[in-house]
Amino acid sequence: MIIVSDGYDAGDPQRLSAALAELRRRARRIVWLNPWCSHPEYSPSSQGMQAALPYVDLFAPAHNLESLAALEPYLARI
Repeated sequence: MIIVSDGYDAGDPQRLSAALAELRRRARRIVWLNPWCSHPEYSPSSQGMQAALPYVDLFAPAHNLESLAALEPYLARI
């Protein structure tokens, strides 16, 4: 499962957590691509990201083509 999101979810973080727990049971891996992840001042401190991170196998940037190409070795192994 690949999720592309900035993690600034406006909904209930517990609902997001429950949804990701269900995905965890069904998916082989959960990859979360975040366009802000590579920014030097970014921290995954939003409630959405805090709810998501325990279920995520890879948390990686997705801000340009190079960041997406860097995922290839990881994705090739799954």
